[in-house]
Amino acid sequence: MEGRSALAFIIAFGAGLILKPAASVLENLGIDDAVGAVTVHCTVGIYGMLMLGVFASGYPALLGDGAPTVSRIGQIVGSAVFVAIGLGTGYVSALILKLAGMLRVPEAAEIAGLDTVKVPAQAYPEGITASPPTAN
Repeated sequence: MEGRSALAFIIAFGAGLILKPAASVLENLGIDDAVGAVTVHCTVGIYGMLMLGVFASGYPALLGDGAPTVSRIGQIVGSAVFVAIGLGTGYVSALILKLAGMLRVPEAAEIAGLDTVKVPAQAYPEGITASPPTAN
């Protein structure tokens, strides 16, 4: 498959283009994705897998004789399996943490800011004071 690096660039460029709109959709749905992990690993990951199915369909998936070939259906099924496994284990893990009272930090820590609560270091150079937390 000639031109693999060019195709990888095209797929990555497309991923960059859909990143912000995908993050906005998740935010509008009320999904708390503070670090963008769902957008990057789920949305853009699925996009990458599906685009591989589009561009590499019919090419060997592995080196060697008799290796299976990449197919669009295989990429769709693989994406569905990854989503099911990721959502299933993520949901169960979050539920266990929620039931144990460990999913969220206390409200006082949210108001003070996690930097001041969890990190025992000053975030600003000497002489520059941090802004006080604002009340919403």
